[in-house]
Amino acid sequence: MSDRAVVVTGGRAPVALDLARRFHEDGWRVVLADSAPMLGARSRAVHAAYRVPPPRHRPREFGAAVAGIARRHAAELVVPTCEEVFWLSSVAHDSGASGPAESLRELLVAPGPDALRRLHDKAEFLCLLDELGLAHPVTTVLSSPIAWRRLARRRGGEPAVVLKPAFSRFGTRIRFVEAGGPLPEPGSAGIGRVTPEERWLVQHRVEGEELCSYAVAVGGELTAFVVYRPVWRAGRGAGVAFERLDRTAPAARALRDASERLAGALGITGQFGLDAIDTPTGVSILECNPRATSGVHLFGPGDGLAEAFAVREVSARDARARSAVVATRRSARLGLPHLLCAPAGVRSGRDLVRFARQLAAPDALAEPGDRVPVAGLTRALLHQLATARREGVPVLAATTADLEWNGQTLSPGASASSREPEWGDVFATIAPVERAVENVRATVGVVTLSGERVPLVVSACERPAPGGGPQSYVVSPISHYVHYAREELGELRSPLARGAAGLVIDGLDRVLRGGRVDEVVLVGNALLSTNLLPDPAEGEVRALTARLVAEHPERAVVWRSVHGRGSGLPATLRRAGYALIPARSVLFTVTRESDWTTLRDVRRDSALLAGSGYRVIDAPLDAATGCSPPELRRRIAELYSLLYVDRYSRLNPRYTEEFVALAQRSGLLRFVLLERDGRVDGVLGYTVAHGHLAAPVVGYDTSLPQELGLYRMLSLLMLRTAADWGVDLHASSGVADFKRHRGAEQEFEYTAVYTAHLAWPRRLAWRLLAAVVHHIAVPLVRRAAL
Repeated sequence: MSDRAVVVTGGRAPVALDLARRFHEDGWRVVLADSAPMLGARSRAVHAAYRVPPPRHRPREFGAAVAGIARRHAAELVVPTCEEVFWLSSVAHDSGASGPAESLRELLVAPGPDALRRLHDKAEFLCLLDELGLAHPVTTVLSSPIAWRRLARRRGGEPAVVLKPAFSRFGTRIRFVEAGGPLPEPGSAGIGRVTPEERWLVQHRVEGEELCSYAVAVGGELTAFVVYRPVWRAGRGAGVAFERLDRTAPAARALRDASERLAGALGITGQFGLDAIDTPTGVSILECNPRATSGVHLFGPGDGLAEAFAVREVSARDARARSAVVATRRSARLGLPHLLCAPAGVRSGRDLVRFARQLAAPDALAEPGDRVPVAGLTRALLHQLATARREGVPVLAATTADLEWNGQTLSPGASASSREPEWGDVFATIAPVERAVENVRATVGVVTLSGERVPLVVSACERPAPGGGPQSYVVSPISHYVHYAREELGELRSPLARGAAGLVIDGLDRVLRGGRVDEVVLVGNALLSTNLLPDPAEGEVRALTARLVAEHPERAVVWRSVHGRGSGLPATLRRAGYALIPARSVLFTVTRESDWTTLRDVRRDSALLAGSGYRVIDAPLDAATGCSPPELRRRIAELYSLLYVDRYSRLNPRYTEEFVALAQRSGLLRFVLLERDGRVDGVLGYTVAHGHLAAPVVGYDTSLPQELGLYRMLSLLMLRTAADWGVDLHASSGVADFKRHRGAEQEFEYTAVYTAHLAWPRRLAWRLLAAVVHHIAVPLVRRAAL
């Protein structure tokens, strides 16, 4: 047995299996690692195979596990094959890395995180191509829905375009728009969000032959290279059959030149591939995949592919002298996927003949003497199906759901925040709670999440609110889902629909009371309509959940205000065993970009404020107490109540002057005032954290004429303040059309509930609530555009 060992990660992928074979043939001991079932686990080329934590969800544990495996087997190299490369590189180059993770840096055959981002982010990659003078299609990068719609209005006689997100794979989210055709609306046709984190490219569609390349580089010099055609695809996505292009062909030489320039510019050590179109005027590069690609399958025994990785130091002179390893296979395919994709791809007799010819190509899944067992293929497929169901994604997307990288950083780092990490400790001094929020009965403690001290609220909904009414929805799920729903019935125009919905609500009320749904412990709940929550790691969520279950065995564990806008919290909670129940339709505005300032209604609001005579001032704070004078605090609470309690709903939290003081002392909220002639007529109470600004305390003197436009001015202040902080606006719910005209986009916010420890009748009550909300309430909300 050889003394040389290599760890190949991403063992689920066929390219990992072929790489294992090539290393084994050159005398290496090959160890596979992955967080999913591995096709090559039983290959004769594989010495050992390990299951490791999922890179996307537990990157540090994943990196430590791979480093530990490498140490155990005295590996000289760690070769990633899929998007786990981003997580391994991040762990290896993390300034805080120590122990096993730190050792990855010397073993890892991969670029650093910055180079990986420039290659993988389609928008940044186009900038890199421009720097190097390499041809690519005309492209517009969009980072807000406002910019998207503005471009859509200009389409007219524009050419055909391809729509693609800056981060994607397999072509699963690509959309084609014909010449002059309309762009789909953000959120429709698979477009999803358009934000600075989720940018989209609108790229002129170029005609020609699709080509791909695969390269290995060391120190910026190519050590292996091949250009190929994907001659059969799984729909529009991943290729399943490939043909090598003669390396002397002009297009092959052009892609070789482009790859050399990219490798040299970034000093790449690792694998990368290019997708391009060979047009009549030359090769146009579309995007880069900084990982192994299907070109691996075109390197056969004896080609020396392993040698391309093993040369850790190579000078430009040595590289020219030895030349890059070349592939000798003319074609290759993935047998079973190729067969399964045949029906969709055969549309003519010519297609059938072409497909039949491809059957003669070597099958990477059934190499002579090293076939992937049917049981292994079945296990991998069942795992993908289960993942697709759990994550709510297509089967193809499920293949990378636990390792894909979409621009996240290993450590989110400090973002703009208006509050100190210890704010929750001061907030937790609230006692009794009803002195601060009249219609809430609860006790407040504190827990630590991602280094931030946040409130932990234990409801006491068995005690009635003043006057005998229900408690506020901020602590009562029944108030949120039942009493609030009753108040909203008037929004339904059809008497029949109102009657039917009323019956459903009454029945649900009885079930939820019987299931004691109001007995909850709420994480991160500051008794606000909108709580800006941290984005903790899965291990931290699981540990906190176990602790709360032990301390409160008769209560459901609940997280309110859960959204996925720039946050992985929904997916983390789901994996930790929580059910996500839609809570309300909320609106977000991208205020980090300046597009919102050009909207007609925003310009009108700006003119209104400028000519109103109102001064915008921060609420003064007493240096000794840390809060405003009592009369101002009473005025703030009064203005909020005039709008949100008296006009809208008694289920909204009824804040007192003491709550205002507590919010100021703790740093939870900052208050901005609209003042004229010595009188405060409007107030905005906001908090900034985790990439967003929320303003849960808004109010104005409703006795004044509506023509004054106080709410318009306060809404403008929200937008401006969010922009000043460099974050986006979480505009909460309500007056959806008003907010949409000012750049807001709707999506659902969730209540996450953990009930696995409760008796089955109580779990059943929560499941019934989830079913009613998903299948009745959500469709009604979408239909009414609320």
